[in-house]
Amino acid sequence: METEIRLGSHNLSQIQELPEPTTFGYGFNYAVWSANTTVTLANVPWNNDYRDVVKFDNQVGLDNYLDHSAGPVTVTTGVTYAAVGRPIRLPIPFEAANTYNYLRAYNPAQPSASGQDRGRAYYYFVIGVNYIAPDVTELILQLDVFQSFVYGAGFGNIYLERGHMGIANQESFRNFGRDYLTVPEGFDLGNEYMVSLMYNMSVGSARFEISGGLQDYAIMVISSTSLDADAGTVDAPKLTSAKGSRMENLPNGAEIYLFNSLDHFKLFMEAMQDKPWVTQGIISIQAVPRLQRYDVQLESQFIAGDIPVDRVIGGVLKQKKTPVVLNWRTQVDLGRYARLTKFVTYPYTVVEMTSNTGTPLVLKPECWQDDHMDVVEVPHFAPPNARLGFYTYRYNTVPGMAVQEDVNGVIHDGGEHYAMMTGIMNFPTFSVVNNGYMMFMASNTNSIAYQHANADWSQQRAIAGAQADYSNSSVGIQNQGNQTSIGVTAAGQSTNIANEAQTNHMMINGAFGVAGGIARGAAMGPMGALTGGASGALNWAQSGLNNAVDMNARNQQLGVSNTAALSSLTSNQQSAGLVRDTNWDLAQFSANGDYANAIAGINAKVQDAKLTQPTTAGQVGGDAFNLATYRWGVDLKVKTLQPQVMAAIGEFWLRYGYAVNRFTRMPASLMVMDKFTYWKCKEVYVTHAECPETFKQTLRGIFEKGVTVWKNPTDIGNVDTATNAPLAGVVL
Repeated sequence: METEIRLGSHNLSQIQELPEPTTFGYGFNYAVWSANTTVTLANVPWNNDYRDVVKFDNQVGLDNYLDHSAGPVTVTTGVTYAAVGRPIRLPIPFEAANTYNYLRAYNPAQPSASGQDRGRAYYYFVIGVNYIAPDVTELILQLDVFQSFVYGAGFGNIYLERGHMGIANQESFRNFGRDYLTVPEGFDLGNEYMVSLMYNMSVGSARFEISGGLQDYAIMVISSTSLDADAGTVDAPKLTSAKGSRMENLPNGAEIYLFNSLDHFKLFMEAMQDKPWVTQGIISIQAVPRLQRYDVQLESQFIAGDIPVDRVIGGVLKQKKTPVVLNWRTQVDLGRYARLTKFVTYPYTVVEMTSNTGTPLVLKPECWQDDHMDVVEVPHFAPPNARLGFYTYRYNTVPGMAVQEDVNGVIHDGGEHYAMMTGIMNFPTFSVVNNGYMMFMASNTNSIAYQHANADWSQQRAIAGAQADYSNSSVGIQNQGNQTSIGVTAAGQSTNIANEAQTNHMMINGAFGVAGGIARGAAMGPMGALTGGASGALNWAQSGLNNAVDMNARNQQLGVSNTAALSSLTSNQQSAGLVRDTNWDLAQFSANGDYANAIAGINAKVQDAKLTQPTTAGQVGGDAFNLATYRWGVDLKVKTLQPQVMAAIGEFWLRYGYAVNRFTRMPASLMVMDKFTYWKCKEVYVTHAECPETFKQTLRGIFEKGVTVWKNPTDIGNVDTATNAPLAGVVL
C-alpha cells in the first residue's frame, strides 16, 4: 500500500543541515533536492553492480514501473542536500525504510532539458539504512547512473567482445557460419566427440547383389595375351599377343577386359583352365567398381564361346559428383540449443569423411560451402596403380567461385580439390592358377616329338652298325677258312710234287743202277752180267723201298699238318663266330636298351611334368577387407559434442551469447532479444549524454565490463534462458 508523508519546512532541520542559498536559489539535481521534491521508495530486481539493468521504452515506463511496484512509500520533502557519498535522512520508521532498495527523487517543477513530458527524476540504490530516531531513518544512497541518464544518452560504435548480438544477427549463418560464427571461444570440448549422424556412399560391395544378379563390383583383367583369340589345343597350341589398349588416354601394350559378373569371370576361368599358355599372359586381375559408373568407353563382346565381357577401348573416366545427403545441417538435432547454430561449426561439430582405409579427413562444417554433402569421385583404373579418390565438393572455397568442369569430366570446384582427398588406394588383386603339366606339354609338344624321332633314329643307327659288324665278322671268318684251305691245298700239292720228283729220281737212279750192274757183269761174263744185273736190281729195289718209306712219312706229315691246320681253322672260325654272334647280340641288346631308355626318359619327363607345380598369373595382394565385410565408398560421420559438454557451452551461450570481436552498433532499445540481451564490449562510444563526464564514463564502463539489459524487470533471474528469442531485423 502506498504511503505519503509530507514534511513542512519546520522539519527540515531534522533531516539535514542545508547550505546557505545563493541568489539563484536552490535548483533540483542529483545533489540537491529542491522544495516539493517527491521521494519514492520501492523494490527493484536490479542492483548497483550493474550486472543486470532494465531498459524501459523511456523514462515514463520506468516511472510507471516504480509507481506500481508493490508497496512504495512516497515522501514529499523540502530542500534536501543529497551529495554523492553523503547520507540523507527521511521521516519514516526504520522498519519501513529497511524493506526497500531503491529510491526515486522527482520534482515536477523542474522539467528536464531533454524536453520530456515530465520533470527531471533521479534514481538511487539504497545501499544502507541506519536508525536515527523513532521516525527518522538515515539512508545511504548510490546514484543509479544507468536509469538516471541512459534515456538521454546516445551510443555510437562499439567493439563487441561477446553478446547476444551474435545470436540475434539474422545473417549469423551466412556463408554457413564462416562469416560470423568461427570466432574462437576457448571452451573445454571434452575428450571425445560422438557420432550424431552417419551417411554413406557406396561404390561397390561383395555382400549384396544389384539388379540382374550382378555383384556390385567388376573384375578387371589385364593381359599381355589376347584372351579373345583362338587358343588352339594342347597338341596344337596358339598364342596371340595383346593388341594393346588405351584407357584414360594412356597407352598400354596389354589388353583390358571387364567382367561385370563374378559368374562370368568364373566361367571364363573354367573355359581357360586347359589353356594355360593363354592365361599365363594375365598381368593383373583386380576387383574394381563398375566402370560404367564413370562413363568409360567399353566394347561388349563374347570370349571363350559365349561368355560376355567388356573390353576397354579408350576414352577417359569421368569424375562423378554424388549428393550423399541433402541439407544435412538441418538434420543435426541440437534439442534445447536449436537456435545456437554455432554448434554446427567447428570445433563444436566436425564431419569425418573416411574410406575406412586409415586416411580419414576431418572437415570443418562451415568450410563445406554447399547446402548438401556432395562428394566427388576421382577414378583412376588405368594400369598399373588403380585407385579411387574422394574429395568434398566446394570445400574451403569462397561464395560465387565458379565451378569448372571440362569436356573430359574433370571437376574443379575452386576449393581444396585434390588437396583434401581420401580414397581407396589399394584395390584387391587376385591370381589365376595355370596347369603346369599342360603348360609343359603345350610348350614342349614339338620337342617331345623330336625326342621320339631322335630315339628311333638312334636305335636304327645302332642296329645298322651292329649288322655291319656282324657282316664284317662273317667275311673275316670265311676269309680265314679260305686262307687255310689254300694253305692245305698248296701243302698237299707241294708234297705230291716232291713225292713225284722223288719217285722219278728213284726210277731214274734205279734204271741207271741196274743198267750199270748189267754192264759191269757183261764185262765179267754171263755170270757176272747176271750177278751185276741182280746186284743192280737189288739196289734199285732198296732205293725204291726207302723212297716209299720217305714218301709215306712225308704224306703222313702232310696229313698231320693238314689236320692241324684244319683243326686250327675250325677252332678259329668257331671262336670268331662266337665273338661275332656275341657282339651282334650285344649290339642288338644295347641298341634296343638305348632306345627303350631314351623312350623311358621321355616318358619320365612327361610323367614328371604331371607333378609340375601349378603356375600363377597376376598376383595376390591389395586390400579386400572392406569389399568383403562392408563396402567400398565413403562414410560421412557428423560428430558433435558429448551431451554434458554441449550443455555447459550451450547454457553459457544462452546466457551470455557468442564471442563476436568486431565493431557494431547497439540499437536504441539496447535489446536484440525479446527478454534479455547481454553486452560485453571492449570499447563503447557515448556520443552524447545529459550528465557530467564521470557519469558518462560510468555508462561506458557498464557496457565494457559486461551487462545484461532486460526488457521486463520481473524476468530478471526468472526466465528460462532457452526461451529468449532473437528479435527480427537484427544485423551485426
